[in-house]
Amino acid sequence: MNNSQGPTSDNSPDHGGHGSHLPDETGTPILIVGAGAVGCLTAFKLGRAGIDVTVIECLPATSDSPRACGYYGPIQPILNELGLYELIRKEGFMTKGLCWRKKPKDDGKGGKVLGEMIAFQPLSAPDDTTYDVGNGLLNLPQADLNKLLLRAALGTGHVQVHFNTELVSILGNSDENGVIARVRDVATATERDLRTRYLVGADGARSVTRKSLGLPFPGHTWPERLIATNVVIKNELDPTWHTHYVLDRVHYTIATPLEDPVVGESTLWRYTIAAAPDDTRTDDELITDENILRRYEDVIAGPRPLQVRIQARATYRIHQRLAPTMRRGNCLLVGDAAHINNPFGALGLNTGLLDAEALGEALIMVLNENYPSSLLDVYSDERRKVFQMFVDPVSTQNKLRLHSIDADTAVEDDWYFRLMKDPSKLSHKQLEELSRPFNESWRTDMRALAKSF
Repeated sequence: MNNSQGPTSDNSPDHGGHGSHLPDETGTPILIVGAGAVGCLTAFKLGRAGIDVTVIECLPATSDSPRACGYYGPIQPILNELGLYELIRKEGFMTKGLCWRKKPKDDGKGGKVLGEMIAFQPLSAPDDTTYDVGNGLLNLPQADLNKLLLRAALGTGHVQVHFNTELVSILGNSDENGVIARVRDVATATERDLRTRYLVGADGARSVTRKSLGLPFPGHTWPERLIATNVVIKNELDPTWHTHYVLDRVHYTIATPLEDPVVGESTLWRYTIAAAPDDTRTDDELITDENILRRYEDVIAGPRPLQVRIQARATYRIHQRLAPTMRRGNCLLVGDAAHINNPFGALGLNTGLLDAEALGEALIMVLNENYPSSLLDVYSDERRKVFQMFVDPVSTQNKLRLHSIDADTAVEDDWYFRLMKDPSKLSHKQLEELSRPFNESWRTDMRALAKSF
């Protein structure tokens, strides 16, 4: 194939000879399907351990779609262990936490001010300005994180990335012979077969890998669509909690900065607003300027008329789904290819990155340290448990809390809002109980689990 150099932009840094040719029929130890953030982190972790990795991606470049943008404390130590935290922090910025608000209200001057704060979730001390690893919310749009992880993976010298190359099917999958994958050059429609020891499906919710393995994707789809927008707004105020949810029975919203929000300057924000469940308009109709600006009137504070500039827009269906296994033979699933959940609470990409860390460690142990391949079953079981017992229920309640409770009685009605109305009054025991699932259950320590082998 002649397309393996990929794009010549920030999406595809100087390969230094990497990615020029797909492997021949003798194969590659690891083939990763999907060059998104999760696929690139998996490739980076394996590459820095000296394992050769080939990544294929059906798109011509990494995606710039409006997606995730915040990374919690439990994720940060892992990024730090991998030598990535400072790189991400240099390109991104820190915020102190998040809050829940009522809709903006009239300011008496023709504009609107932020709605009353219902509750808040501090992620660092109020006076923290240094944000040691694990404190605060680390912010960087997923598209930028993806490019950073791609550069890091290629920089190991053991990773090749081939854009415009898609998985067609899996022809063989056995412990003895590894995996035979049929791939296609998107531009020329030329197909060829690749042999690999292990194939990792990091190809998202519509995963061809998962479908090729014959795995169902049970769960459910929420009735409403989300309208995700990147928008430039002038920062009139400096609230302590920049990332905020707006409660509403229909058009509930999350707003979060994509650039450091300096007062008096115009910076990029993400506003994701729910459409009505019974809205029959097409996706294209939902993302017209007219409809988006109408929704902004209800959820963006500031002088009127609003002075905003929309830079990106997309609609999404949201789901709660989990594959019945994350391992089938020598094929493994990671991230959205294995599980998906609604985005409220930022549990999607963060969980995928934790999958990548766990799977990368397991594969290193199997390939470099002669651990039995059954360790990969442990990976599958443990990461599915994390979704079933933590990610799915917590993300579900995060969403329901935004539109199933009256904003005026939220503190009175909901135990969580009642606790977080003033977190400074919580006891150490209460804080520990609230944070335990995030700190103890979310990550999977493959080294500790392997001690039973």
